Amino acid sequence: MVARALVPSRPLLFGLFSNMYLAGTIIFGGGPVVIPLLREYIVTEGWVSPRDFLLGLAIVQSFPGPNFNFAVYLGSLAALNAGYPAIAGAIIGYIGIFAPGLILVHGTMGIWKTLRSRPWVKAILRGINAAAVGLIYTAVYRLWEIGYVDVSMSSGTSLGREPWWVVTTATSYTATAWFGLPVPVAILLGGVMGLIWYGVIKA
Repeated sequence: MVARALVPSRPLLFGLFSNMYLAGTIIFGGGPVVIPLLREYIVTEGWVSPRDFLLGLAIVQSFPGPNFNFAVYLGSLAALNAGYPAIAGAIIGYIGIFAPGLILVHGTMGIWKTLRSRPWVKAILRGINAAAVGLIYTAVYRLWEIGYVDVSMSSGTSLGREPWWVVTTATSYTATAWFGLPVPVAILLGGVMGLIWYGVIKA
C-alpha cells in the first residue's frame, strides 16, 4: 500500500492488485458495499468501461457466490484491455480482493476468542453493524443511479428514468421480502420482465 502511494506511474497489473487490495482492506458491510468501491478503483482508472462494468455486474448478480467474485471479472477484463493475459488479471483480482480479509481473520483469531465476550467489544460491534447497514443502503442507492444501461449508452443512468424498471425492482423486493420468493426465482422473474420490456418497447 505504501508503494501504491509513492510510485507515480505504476504498471497496470501492480495498480490492479493494489487497488483491489485497498478495496478489500477498507470494505465493511458485506458484498453490496464493494460494488461502488470497485467502480471507483477500476472504472475511474480507465481500465474497464462503465458499460462493461454494469454488464458484468448483471451477470455476476445472476449467479450464486459473493460479490467479491466480481473482482475476478474486472481483473481479467482490465488485463485483457491492456494487452495482458486475462487469466493473469483474474488471479491478481482474486488474490487482491480476498487477501486482506484472510490476513485479518487469521491474524486476529487468537485474541478474538477472548475479546468477543467483553461487553464493550459487543457494543462496538453493534455500532459497526448499524453503520454497515447504512453503507449497504448507500451502495444500493448508487447502483440504482447507474443501473440503467442500453446499447447506445457508454455509462449507466438512473433506473428511475424508465418506469418499467421501477416496477421490476418493486416486484422483486415485494416478492422476496413479503412473500418469501426464493432469490434465484426472483432473478429469473427479473429476466422475464426484461424480456417483456424488450418485446413491447424494442421489438
